[in-house]
Amino acid sequence: MAVQPKKDVVIVGYGAAAGPISTELALAGYSVVALERGPHMTTKRDFAQAQLDTLRWITRGGLLPPFRDLPFTFRSDENDTARPARYIMASMVGGASVHWSGQSWRFFEDDFRVRSTVLELYGPERLAHLEEDGAALADWPLTYEEVEPFYEKVETHVGIGGWPGNIQGNLRPVDPNEGNPFEAPRQNDFPFRPLRDNATDLVFRHGALQLGLHPFHVPTGITTVPYLSPYGVSRPPCTYCTFCTGHGCWNASKSSSLVSLLPAAEATGNFELRSNSQVIRLNREGDRIVSVTYVDTLTGEEHTQPGDIFYLGAYSFQNIRLLLHSGITSNGLVGKYFMNRAMPSVNAIFNDRMINGYNGPGVQRQGIDDFNGEVFFEKKEQLSDDDFFIRGAFIGSPSQRNPLQTYDMLPDDVPTWGSGFKQHTRENINRLVGLQLLCEPLPYESSYLDLDPNYTDEWGMPAVRVTRQAKQNERRMARFIHDKGVEIMRAAGASRIFGSPEIQPVASSEHDTGGARMGVDPTQSVTNRYGQMWELPNLFVGGGAVFPSMAGKNPTQTIWMLSYLTADAIENQKVDLEDAEAYT
Repeated sequence: MAVQPKKDVVIVGYGAAAGPISTELALAGYSVVALERGPHMTTKRDFAQAQLDTLRWITRGGLLPPFRDLPFTFRSDENDTARPARYIMASMVGGASVHWSGQSWRFFEDDFRVRSTVLELYGPERLAHLEEDGAALADWPLTYEEVEPFYEKVETHVGIGGWPGNIQGNLRPVDPNEGNPFEAPRQNDFPFRPLRDNATDLVFRHGALQLGLHPFHVPTGITTVPYLSPYGVSRPPCTYCTFCTGHGCWNASKSSSLVSLLPAAEATGNFELRSNSQVIRLNREGDRIVSVTYVDTLTGEEHTQPGDIFYLGAYSFQNIRLLLHSGITSNGLVGKYFMNRAMPSVNAIFNDRMINGYNGPGVQRQGIDDFNGEVFFEKKEQLSDDDFFIRGAFIGSPSQRNPLQTYDMLPDDVPTWGSGFKQHTRENINRLVGLQLLCEPLPYESSYLDLDPNYTDEWGMPAVRVTRQAKQNERRMARFIHDKGVEIMRAAGASRIFGSPEIQPVASSEHDTGGARMGVDPTQSVTNRYGQMWELPNLFVGGGAVFPSMAGKNPTQTIWMLSYLTADAIENQKVDLEDAEAYT
């Protein structure tokens, strides 16, 4: 087994979480190596215009690893037998940030204090009822005010555009009709504006305004002007092609760790990227990690990489899988309180207009937060006990509704194949609007990740196994949010509305969080506020795994934010690498 030269920082995986910390620590003079199990695909070679192919990338999952490489199973109950599931996140340099939609959010202030908010708004009786159903609510060991500067750094350095809804308490300060008036206060404006509106956006916006709601164009991790980041990375503006969500961007306009951050890290001379390098074990001596073992997946050769600081920057599933396979359990807490979202559906057909919903990127969308978080808690207090729920959802209007991505968005009376299906598609594909309903999941005792002994990859690592159910809070929320979506489409003038308020648990929602929650108590959490493991102070966990709670929003910007936060803590010695409880 070859032993590589020791590095100051060893990063496992190179996705969204790994990008900021790699760049910041390399800029600070640390020697950094990132070990990414997937290939290093590039904009010019792999995502060029000649490769714009929805059948290849989305329908056939060309960016996704096959089951034999990343085995993954799901069950809804621990008494069930887990079955193979589709792994829907890319395993490659840049990870899922390469194929994400670009919808980029800051969390609300109360998203960081869910348990306290529930107690303050609804009282101990409601909290006790949730806990009887297995909910394990917890506050983050961070406040929005503490992380706001790092959210801003994501926007400026990674590249996020939008309309400000709240600058230092001034609501909609740039455009009285744009920006999210419910967003947490920001200190400064976005560095550029979001994507322009299309017909889908205008239809949704009209319906929302008819109901007295507050629509806005969502913040977008896609450049709309020629943009030079503070790192000196230059990228061109979006061309509004429809090959976006599920694709690598042919123009490097979609912000990602691959195009926004990797060039800056490599330019320092302190950063090394090794692709096709799968870490299979964290090697421990006492209360420290001293090295990792990884396999060159092209040759099958094993290597040892020593280091001083280790950071898990892979996707949530793989971070938890590696910890458990390495025998690191944190007294049984690793893998617990896993969260992903199941969403209801609302689709609408407009017979009187052509919408051309396939036109433009998926994140070219308007949305509302009127029913997200606890924005509307006074209305929820009026619900019956059988309908009451906590938290909420973002409701929005995605674009990129091309035929190969809408084939299953059908009314019940339309067949899924044959002449009836073809006729429906011909008549309605350009008249269709399908809503996004981002319902917030809660963490539960019965929702967790562990290892499945029945499936292993070729290196002998067991599959990660998901156990999760859809509970009453999520089901009630889904029905409520579904009905609000129907109201918006009806107010917009839809001729026909279809979909379902019912949800089913899923293995992965692309917003998969929890499993190594951060906290203030080592007996109740896996890491401290900086992702530093209580059990192993020189090991840090990145990505969505450390989330104590989720939100009714995409998690990517918060994952990037936490990576910047951890980098700052290491660089400025806010953490003690010998004692995880001695942080500032």
